[in-house]
Amino acid sequence: MDSLLVQWFPTFATVASVVAVILLGQSRSKTWLRTHWGWNFGSNVFPDKSNEIKIEGSHRRWEAHNKDSDDEKLNELKKLKQLYYQLHNLEEFPEVLPQAKRLLISLLEETSAAGRTLPLHDSILSIQPFSRHGLEKFQQRRDRGIGKEWEEYNLRRKEGSPRELVGDREEAIWWLRQLSPVKYVDGAWLGHIGKVTTPFALSKTMKGAWQILSEELGDGDLRKNHVHLYHKLLETTAPDLPTAESLDFGHPRHQLNGLSVWKSAIAQLLISLFPHEFLPEILGFNLHFEAISMDTLKATRELKEVGIDPYYFLLHISIDNTHSGHSAIAIEVVCEYMKHILKSEGQEAAQKAWGKLQAGYLLSSCLPGTVICPSQKILNNSPNIILSPTEVKVINIFRAKAQVAHGFHCSSRVKFGSRSVADWLDPVALESKEWQKGLLNALSSSKYWICKGDSGKSRFIQELQWNGRMFGSFTHDEYNVLTEWIDTLPNNSSILRALDTTMQNSNDCNNDDNSEDILSGYPVFLQSFSGRSSGIPTSFLPATTLFKFQALPSLDIEGRPVIESLLPLWISHPCLLQMFVSVPIKTKNRLVCTIIKILRAQRGFDIERECPAGMDEVQRTNSLGLAGIGINMTVQQGLSPTALPSLKAVLQIFPSEFAVHILHVSMRPMGNKGMLIGMATAFAKMHSVLSKSQPGLLSVQDQDILQRIAHRELEGLELCWEELEHDVKAYADCCEGYVKAVGEIERCFRL
Repeated sequence: MDSLLVQWFPTFATVASVVAVILLGQSRSKTWLRTHWGWNFGSNVFPDKSNEIKIEGSHRRWEAHNKDSDDEKLNELKKLKQLYYQLHNLEEFPEVLPQAKRLLISLLEETSAAGRTLPLHDSILSIQPFSRHGLEKFQQRRDRGIGKEWEEYNLRRKEGSPRELVGDREEAIWWLRQLSPVKYVDGAWLGHIGKVTTPFALSKTMKGAWQILSEELGDGDLRKNHVHLYHKLLETTAPDLPTAESLDFGHPRHQLNGLSVWKSAIAQLLISLFPHEFLPEILGFNLHFEAISMDTLKATRELKEVGIDPYYFLLHISIDNTHSGHSAIAIEVVCEYMKHILKSEGQEAAQKAWGKLQAGYLLSSCLPGTVICPSQKILNNSPNIILSPTEVKVINIFRAKAQVAHGFHCSSRVKFGSRSVADWLDPVALESKEWQKGLLNALSSSKYWICKGDSGKSRFIQELQWNGRMFGSFTHDEYNVLTEWIDTLPNNSSILRALDTTMQNSNDCNNDDNSEDILSGYPVFLQSFSGRSSGIPTSFLPATTLFKFQALPSLDIEGRPVIESLLPLWISHPCLLQMFVSVPIKTKNRLVCTIIKILRAQRGFDIERECPAGMDEVQRTNSLGLAGIGINMTVQQGLSPTALPSLKAVLQIFPSEFAVHILHVSMRPMGNKGMLIGMATAFAKMHSVLSKSQPGLLSVQDQDILQRIAHRELEGLELCWEELEHDVKAYADCCEGYVKAVGEIERCFRL
């Protein structure tokens, strides 16, 4: 392998480096020069056959490594598709959660490293330390940059330039199909935020973030649901393509092979899964993803030109605006979160939180999830390629070496990528940005020479060091540039290791202290848990009797409430419907759209209107939800809210087996939908009764708010019961769930 290295690397060396090798006085250097450059030293004028045999064997191994790189990408794609399916059906595959966390950490490391190579003035990393002013200025610069690009694009098109996104209608359909994995998870990154286990102090932050999710899901109006809109678009252009939750979606025959698209889609699903551990990363991801992109702008024009409805993309330009839309809300949410951390934990913790927010932003920005159409690869001979500052330094080094060594290129047939070393280092070709990027990509993908993310294990770097064949060919500063470049390369093998479900590690995510504590970790699935019986005392299991919504059994809570029993149920019961909206593709039906409206009522959002509320909702006062009423209830009863900062703290003081039970039931909304809707109905009836009675439990103002919430809840739940009538088992579970919850609620009151 050493002989192979020197076979193709003379083109990296200057004439001075050749002299340096000669001065080493090593016989192996003489053999190298004699055999491969045609120079003869000493009495041996014949080629060293044994050396050639060794080189041939090394060359074959190098070609095998190159083939392995393609196989590795196919393997990665296959595993990403499998995980995509599992995450869409998480309640059937809860065992993938440790793997999901490993992959999330790996992707965060990859994109953070990539982000550090970007020009600082264009990067979120330029904001140090955090300030609202700095963030707003950064966003304004980004918007101006996109606006300028858009103006230049329209000018080119006006002057007769061809389309830059799609060539024709057929290619536009191909492009829409290729994007489907990422478009079918639109909003998924927020799917698990704002759960009942979130600390109460973050309720304002969570409400703003959840508002974006709600609007992504159409605020419960199926016509406005973003995933539904994309599905309707595909129905008119690619009707044979299944939807994201089906196993068939990832089948090779559909040719959805854009690795960057699948990685971006997986990142959106993963970032949402662990809101307690990765909340700042989620908010940072949201900050970037809600900004307008050039591809979205181009799609609005070019799809229309080829006869395809561009409304899905037009919607994302209008609703993501930085004045009143999602981008504006995203900034407000970040500022609110940072304000909370600074106030509660101090400057050092705030700086750490900002670093995590930046990492989430880079996860989105460095995994753009786009594809380039075939015609654009052919037509665009001078693409707008941007090299990072480190990449520019590396290219400048190679250009300088190539200029001096030109004419001394070896005749080796060894290649990396599609070209020989001599071809890559042609001084004229190296002036092309496209050529430069191709060289960097080809060299970095050569597993024989480069170990991505670890310069210490890279043969290339080892050969620049003492006793290496190219020692002296590069200066110390050049050596540092090359090692920095290699250390910041994304290590795909680490991603594959994270995707390997068989990998066992002593630091496995399952060993986290909070991994199976549903009050601290989320989501948590207990393998032995059965929604119908586990965790429920047998006395709570009445015989099921079917009844209509209009004839619900009465709820007797006229007695005085036992706050120690009522409080844990009050804080925990909004969990019952929260998981229904965690997977966007599963929200495009009437049942879940109705549940979205119920959740909006429970969270204190204003009633739905024709237009989304945007920043009006963020700035609206008197927007109390069930959680806020529960906190006020503790104050009314003389309890200190500071002593009860979360549901976990409440349950430590006031244990409730039923509260923990409903948390576990809520983890499986598809399997337990009837039970969950039935229980939610019982609590909605409780809200209605308490809003009209129980003086002293709630303030008059809170009673009025609760009455309006209860009205919206019951109105929506009645529609849910109607939907369940077509499912015999689910309807029976619904009736049973109602009776169970009524029994537990009545235990909280005494005469």
